[in-house]
Amino acid sequence: MEYPGLIKVCRNGGPPCDPDGRDWATGTGAGGIAEIVARWIDEFMPGVVDTTGGPVLRQPCMCCMTPDEDFVIDFLGGEEFGKDVVVGAGFSGHGFKMGPAVGKILAELALDGESGTAAEAGLELEHYLIGRFEGNPMGKATSH
Repeated sequence: MEYPGLIKVCRNGGPPCDPDGRDWATGTGAGGIAEIVARWIDEFMPGVVDTTGGPVLRQPCMCCMTPDEDFVIDFLGGEEFGKDVVVGAGFSGHGFKMGPAVGKILAELALDGESGTAAEAGLELEHYLIGRFEGNPMGKATSH
């Protein structure tokens, strides 16, 4: 409803950047994000959207993602914090839709030290531990 007659197409990715000095035009030119999105539109919506001339509007945003694009749900740990501090991070891009479930899991971890909700759902929280990056900065990513 924000831009009648237009569609929104998102492409996550891009180079690492400094939030105080980022290039808002990143992704232009051959092989850039705009071209990748145009090829996707041409393939999956042929004849529906005219991609000639590039996007009508471009709105880059910053996302806080882990290298493997999975969340971090864990205790901060260590001698100082142990299970007293719960961490939930790396949710940009797709985390907003998981907010209610992840919020309940984090609350249970903070209050009870474990999550009955995750256990009932068959969700293995080991997949989301921050330790997956120790000695492996890409975590469970299969490519980057």
